[in-house]
Amino acid sequence: MIDYIRGILADKEIEHIAVEANGVGYSVSIPLSTYEKLPEPGKEVKVFIHYYVREDAVKLYGFASKTEREIFLHLIAISKIGPKIALGILSAVSIENLVASVNSADSARLEKIPGIGLKTAQRLVVELKGKLGMYASSSAPVSVSAIKRSGGKINSRRDEAFAAMMSLGYNDKQVLKAVTRVEQEIGDDAPIEEWIRMALQVI
Repeated sequence: MIDYIRGILADKEIEHIAVEANGVGYSVSIPLSTYEKLPEPGKEVKVFIHYYVREDAVKLYGFASKTEREIFLHLIAISKIGPKIALGILSAVSIENLVASVNSADSARLEKIPGIGLKTAQRLVVELKGKLGMYASSSAPVSVSAIKRSGGKINSRRDEAFAAMMSLGYNDKQVLKAVTRVEQEIGDDAPIEEWIRMALQVI
């Protein structure tokens, strides 16, 4: 059982990182909430690991804190919630907001997360209610900040926010409407974290 990996951050992208430890490079899938807490490549990093084994897959999932990992484990224990959807949930909402949505039975908020339909949102509320209370005050709200720079050159905060939101699974019409609204309220020099946080609130 792997509890955590500590080593040099060799590479980082919006959905996964490579960590070199004792001469071995580990490919680790991560949520955006972990991405924003990472140092620059070349620096030392520590990520808490869930070692996922199935007949057709062996993968490592990494998290910036034990709390994130525990929430992830709660999520994948739910029927029809796999690791990919669980990472999407952690990428789209903070732990505090997730707890608040579950405890208030706000399935409508959860339904806005890519990959989460009405029935799945309702299942999240039913199966998680009463199980996440301990996490409500143990973690600050997580702002989403990440950008996968592949392909063309990105020239502005608007472009960065658009690309990051698309990588979360939203469609282009939703994202265009959200970033256009955000652009009217904040400047292009505002941190990308603020752009994405506001876009997630209005999408």
